[in-house]
Amino acid sequence: MLWLCLHLPQFSLEALGTTAGMEPASQAGLQVVTGRRGARRWVLAGASDRVMPGTDWGTVQTLHPDIRAVERKPRSEREAMQALAAWAYRYGSELVWEITESELDYGLPCALLWVDIGASLKLFGGLDALLADFDAGFADSGHVGNRGLAPTLEAAALLARLGLSQPVCAAAELPAVLDGLPLAALPLEPKVQDALKAVGLSGIGELLKLPAAPLAKRHGLAFTLYLDRLLGRRPDVRPRFRLPPKYQRRFDLMGDVEHTEGLLFPLQRMTRELGHFLKARDTGLQAFRLTLNHGRASGGKPQPDTVLDLRLASPARDAERLLRVLRERLSRMPLPAPVRSLKLSAEHFIEPPTGQGDLFESRAGDDEAWSQLIEKLIARLGAEAVTALGLIADHRPERSWHLRACDAPPPSPAALPSLSELPPRPIWLIDPPKPLSSAPARIAGFERLEGGWWDGDDVQRDYYRSDVQGSGLWVFRDRRSEGWFLHGVWA
Repeated sequence: MLWLCLHLPQFSLEALGTTAGMEPASQAGLQVVTGRRGARRWVLAGASDRVMPGTDWGTVQTLHPDIRAVERKPRSEREAMQALAAWAYRYGSELVWEITESELDYGLPCALLWVDIGASLKLFGGLDALLADFDAGFADSGHVGNRGLAPTLEAAALLARLGLSQPVCAAAELPAVLDGLPLAALPLEPKVQDALKAVGLSGIGELLKLPAAPLAKRHGLAFTLYLDRLLGRRPDVRPRFRLPPKYQRRFDLMGDVEHTEGLLFPLQRMTRELGHFLKARDTGLQAFRLTLNHGRASGGKPQPDTVLDLRLASPARDAERLLRVLRERLSRMPLPAPVRSLKLSAEHFIEPPTGQGDLFESRAGDDEAWSQLIEKLIARLGAEAVTALGLIADHRPERSWHLRACDAPPPSPAALPSLSELPPRPIWLIDPPKPLSSAPARIAGFERLEGGWWDGDDVQRDYYRSDVQGSGLWVFRDRRSEGWFLHGVWA
C-alpha cells in the first residue's frame, strides 16, 4: 500500500463554506471559528494572520474588536469531509478519514484524509502524473492543506502534519526518513513527551533505537503499538470510508439571504460536491431535491420549508448541468422568506447513457443540446406544461400512445412491442375514424387487429393502404359492421 494523506489545518473554517464559493459580502467580518470547553472559548481556525489557533477568544476581542467569530459545527465538518472523500475516490478505493482533538495542540481539531494510491499508479501513468493531477484537483476544491506520502497511515499523517511532501514509497526507507525528525513531531500525550525529554531524547531516530519492552512497561502498550504502526510492523485496522447509499448535504448560511442570487454561490459548491459523489459511484441521477430552510419567524414560530423537486430530461452527473437547472428554477421563484440554510439531497440514481463520438456528425452534441432545452423549459414553465409522446403496449392505434412528462423516465423496452415487428403505420391519425361511403377502389397490404376485450372496447379490424391521387390513406374494414373507415394519412 502507498497512502497519500491530507492534513487540513483550516478545515473547521472551510467546512462552513467561508473560503470556497461563498459570496464575499456574506463572509465580511467572519474571520475565526471558535471552540468551547467549559467556561473557556478559544480560536480553532482563522482566515486572518492576526490571530493564531489556540488563542483565547477574550484576548482576541480585546486586541481585535473588528474580528467576528462563529462556533465550530462538527456536523458540517463531517459532511464536508465526506464530500472531499468522494472527490478523492478517483485516486483509490481505500479511504480513511478522521477528525480528532489533541491535548498537545490546545484541543485543536486535526482533520486527516488518507487514500491508498498504490493500485492507481499505472492508471495515471506513474506517481508523478498522479500527484500532479491530485494537486491540480485539490487546488480547485477550496481547501488548504499539506500532503504526505508513505506506506503506512501513521507515517503519511506525520509527514503531512510537518509539511514534508517528498514521497516515501517503501517501508525500508521509513527509519532513515524518521531519523532526522524531532520527537515533538509525534502526536503523543504531553506526559509521554515530557518523560521522553527528561531522559535526554530529542529525535524520533533515538526513540526507535530503544527496545520495545521497556517502553511499553514505562509508557503503556498503546505507545509501542503506535510505533509499530508507524513503521509498518503491525497492521492499521481503521474502518474504511464507504460512500453512503443516498446523498444529503446541508449548508448553513452565515446570515439571512433574501434574494435567490445570494444562494447561487453555495449552490455552486454543493452541486460540485454532488458531481464528485456521482462520479465516485460511477452513476448519475435524473431527480434531486433542494430544501430551503427559513428558520423562525419574528414571533418564534418555525416557518415551513420551501421544497424544490427538480428533474432532468436525461440522467446526468455533470455539476454545471445541475447548477444550470437550479439557476433557472430559482430565477423564476420569489423567496417567501429569508433563507437560513440549504439542503441538497438525492435518493434514486440511474446509470447515465454512455455517448459514442461520431466521425462526421455531432449527434451526441445535438442530443445534449435538446436535453438542455427541455430542462430549461421545465424549469421556467413547470413540468406540467412540457409534455412528450410516449408509447403504450397496445395494438389498437388510438390506444398505443399517450402524453407523458418530458422529464419522466421512459418505460422499459421490454414492456413495449418491437417496432421492427410491426407493419408501417402513419403518424397522422384521424380521431375518431371517419366513415367511408364505400370501399376504396385500390387497396394494398393487409393487417388484422383484434383486441380490447379486456377493457370493454373490443375491435376487429382489417387494415389496408389506399393510394388516392398521390396520397397514402390508411383505411380499415370493421369486421363486425362491414363498414369502411379512414384512420390515418401518410404524408
